[in-house]
Amino acid sequence: MEIPLRSLEQLAPFATAGELVAKRREPLIFVAPQASVLDALQLMADKHIGFLVVLENGKLAGVVSERDFARRVLLARLAPAEVTVREIMATRVHTVPPASRIPECIAVMHQHGVRHLPVAVDNRVAGVLSVRDLMGSLIERHERLLRRLQEERLTLLFPDPSSY
Repeated sequence: MEIPLRSLEQLAPFATAGELVAKRREPLIFVAPQASVLDALQLMADKHIGFLVVLENGKLAGVVSERDFARRVLLARLAPAEVTVREIMATRVHTVPPASRIPECIAVMHQHGVRHLPVAVDNRVAGVLSVRDLMGSLIERHERLLRRLQEERLTLLFPDPSSY
C-alpha cells in the first residue's frame, strides 16, 4: 500500500493574520492623534492593553505603546494631560496584509524588533496581532499537527480496520 507523502503545511496549515484578527470578538481599539496622552493611557488601562493604533480619518497615522508613554512623557517630565498622542506616536509602522501567514508575521516582528503588528490594507487597520497571539496560534497548530501525526501513525500500524 503506497502512502502519499504530505507536507506539514498540508497536515496543519498556518493561520493567516486575517483569520487571527477575525477570531477576536472585540472591535479594534484605537485613539485619535489629538487625544491627550492621559486619555490614551486611561483607554489602555480600561481595556487591559499596552498598545494602541492611532487612526486619523479612518487610516493608520501611527502607533503608541506604554513604553512610548514611559520614555517620551514620564522620563521627560512632561504633563500627560497636556501632551497629545501625535507628539509621541511612532509614525514608521510595520504592517502585514490579512493574507500573511504566521511565519511571515513573526519574521516581520523579529526583523523590526516589534511586539505588535497591525494587520492592514491600504492603511485601513483590521486589527493588531501581538507576540502572544502569534505564539498561541503556533501552539494550537503544533497540537493539531501532533494529533494528525498520531492519526497517521495509527493508520500505518493498522491500515485495515477490519483486522482488529
